[in-house]
Amino acid sequence: MLRVTPQISSLSSETFTRRIVMPMAGMIVVAVGLVLAFVVVSADGQNRLEVSSSTKLAETALNVNQRQMGRNLRDYAVWEDVYHNLHVNVDFDWAATDGNVGANIYEGLGYEMAFVINPEGETTYAVIDGIPQKANALDFLPEGLDGLIAAGRAQVKPVVSLLESGSDVLMVAVNSILPPSIDKATTDPASLSMLIFVKQLDETFLTRMGDEYLLEGLHIVRDPALLQPASVPLMDSAGTILAYLTWTPATPGYELLSLLLPPLGIAILILAAFAWQVVNNARRSTSALEDSARVVESYAQTLQESEARFRDVAEASSDWIWECDPDLRLIYFSARFSEVTGISAASVLGKPLEQFFSSDSETDGWAQLLEGTHEHSTFRDLRCFYRDVSGNSRICRLAGRPIFDATRGFIGYRGTATDITEEVEAQARANHLALHDALTGLPNRVLFRERLDGAFEGKRRDTQWISVLCLDLDHFKEVNDTLGHGFGDALLVKVAERLRLCVRPGDTVARLGGDEFAIIQVGVNGPDEAAALSLRIVDIIKEPFIIEGQELHIGVSIGAAVPDETNNDPDKLLKCADIALYRAKQTGRGTVRFFEPRMDNELQARKSLEYEMRHALGREEFVLNYQPLIDLRTQRVTAVEALLRWHHPEHGLVSPEIFIPIAEKCGLITPISEWVLRTACTQVLKWPDLRVAVNLSPVHFRSRELIDTIKSILKETGLAPERLELEITESVLIKDTAAALDILNALKALGVNIAMDDFGTGYSSLGYLNSFPFDKLKIDRSFISSLEDQEKSRAIVRSVLSLGESLQMTITAEGVEKIEQVEFLMREGCQQVQGYYFGRPVPARELTAFLRKWKGFGIENAAA
Repeated sequence: MLRVTPQISSLSSETFTRRIVMPMAGMIVVAVGLVLAFVVVSADGQNRLEVSSSTKLAETALNVNQRQMGRNLRDYAVWEDVYHNLHVNVDFDWAATDGNVGANIYEGLGYEMAFVINPEGETTYAVIDGIPQKANALDFLPEGLDGLIAAGRAQVKPVVSLLESGSDVLMVAVNSILPPSIDKATTDPASLSMLIFVKQLDETFLTRMGDEYLLEGLHIVRDPALLQPASVPLMDSAGTILAYLTWTPATPGYELLSLLLPPLGIAILILAAFAWQVVNNARRSTSALEDSARVVESYAQTLQESEARFRDVAEASSDWIWECDPDLRLIYFSARFSEVTGISAASVLGKPLEQFFSSDSETDGWAQLLEGTHEHSTFRDLRCFYRDVSGNSRICRLAGRPIFDATRGFIGYRGTATDITEEVEAQARANHLALHDALTGLPNRVLFRERLDGAFEGKRRDTQWISVLCLDLDHFKEVNDTLGHGFGDALLVKVAERLRLCVRPGDTVARLGGDEFAIIQVGVNGPDEAAALSLRIVDIIKEPFIIEGQELHIGVSIGAAVPDETNNDPDKLLKCADIALYRAKQTGRGTVRFFEPRMDNELQARKSLEYEMRHALGREEFVLNYQPLIDLRTQRVTAVEALLRWHHPEHGLVSPEIFIPIAEKCGLITPISEWVLRTACTQVLKWPDLRVAVNLSPVHFRSRELIDTIKSILKETGLAPERLELEITESVLIKDTAAALDILNALKALGVNIAMDDFGTGYSSLGYLNSFPFDKLKIDRSFISSLEDQEKSRAIVRSVLSLGESLQMTITAEGVEKIEQVEFLMREGCQQVQGYYFGRPVPARELTAFLRKWKGFGIENAAA
């Protein structure tokens, strides 16, 4: 009998190998290949994601540096002192020696170059590596600077771009040097000088930027062939590529591969060995084969679940992974959960998802989640709250996707959670800084405007009253200039604290800039409440401030406005309050003024007059008239006083009492005073025996250039210093006695004479006469006009004459109009007089004729 069992056994083994072993082996090879391919593809995707992320960081870093450079440039360009000292006149001492626009640009801001280019395109001021020097900006920036300057003039705001200079790439910012705010509306941008800051993108700068933004090996290359995997082009404003910024990005994908491949390889080897053992056992018996088949199937299912879990992890970068059942009860946390939160995963498992995470009411996240779970939808970027092991509230971002079993039955959710607390807090800080003043913490101009708009919406909705108060601190500049910016900043902080105490919780106190503040009152019953608040503020601000042991005194001027039919929108109301503030400061410091319609008309008239005054010098509308000063003993004309007159082509003769205060406010008094000095010194040369007296404005007196200006004019005209007499009033001595004494001593050193004008109308302190080098006292006309009917006036005049004799000073009586006044002054020993009795102020050509006719008091028409 033929035995075929071995053959049957052999055939069975071959069939098993063909039907079971080979497909299973192929499946394992394919599965392993898929896993490896997925791991490699995912790793490569993470590397590409890192390149994209770091590229955005690099672009952000460049944009941040450009915006910061623009803001720094803007701070200097709108500084009024920069306008006067680098545009109107280039003051090297102020800019370089005093350090206002000198070494601080390099040492404090890190900019290697700074230039000032005048409207004619000439470089009038330059700082290279913190050292002021004579240089031409075009030598350093030969290409692209002209276009950048043209763009800066057109926009009147900072323009920042990259330029090429030789082998260097430079970040260049350009801005017009802007005049004071009251001048901007009438200033031609083409007439302004340009302020330029230059930053070299050198190794130090790139290293610092790379450290700040985690860009390893950040450097510049010009050859595209030398680019690293990550790079961004450096382009000028025209889009021309100057060079490339390149760096070595991180490779998280390769790091993931280095972690996963070794254990995965071991797992594959183990699986292969186990499968081989299973095959051998299966060949021995059918039972063993069935058992092995079940084991292989079990491992295949495990491998599929592991692959799905890995895919979810790779798709969502996170802090930890979570899973929940169909009832949204937590059933799994990855190990990172405890590391991040400090909470044991076991203490949370089994609890509903919403018991650990709480809703973000701003986005109504749970409503979104619950709605989505009914449809088994994927959700992303769901912002929620949780508490860590210390009980601190943390913010996280959830993402999840539904899980289905083999029959497509819903079995829960699997997802990721990312802690974004620091990111949210940083964004909140950035938002706060964008809307609040960094020094005082008060709302800034942007937030103030938002709240003003909101107040108007509330007014329209609830018909409630609102008011706006504009505040400007009095004497703050003196504190800031005398004691330094540190004291000034501390004072502003304390002022902000006091202002907060004055208002109600619903009101807004804002700092608009410098020493300017503003307040929005809401829900007031009428203007009386705004007036009451204003008076409270005036009282509380004038109380002394104690800073670093020093007692400081300042005041505040307030302009207030309430809506009516003419100013019923935010812009108009704020403008009205600002106009009222101007009137308050004009009337007298420490005052409150409510807006009245006539104020706007007066302001427009003042602005119109100011505009005309700016062109009056060039149009030769200013002239000097001269009034003779008579020596009573010899009856000779010994001097003349130069008096400024403005012959306006439309308004006729404009009184100095009108235009001089405006000139002092808007900064025109200095060029006008210089013109008066130069013209008077030139014209008095026609009258060799006479001195000329010129009034000095208090503003011009405090100018840094006063001494140099007078010295230059004397040299230019050839006038002997002793023939020039400068008249000042007591007001210039009161604010800063020490500085005034230094200026007067410097003037005396030049050889000019100094007279105190209007003596007797101010404090008339005898201490001034003892301390200051005056040559003459001028008795105010108010005492002379009342000589005939007031004994007090006669007594005062006698006292001043006696005082002048004792101090060996010349005494001049102003405003002499009657023979009785002349006779009294002669009897009392007055040396010098002037007034209509002897002659009115006349132009230079008429004065020459007057001098030829002058024979003394008996001249025909002498009093005409």
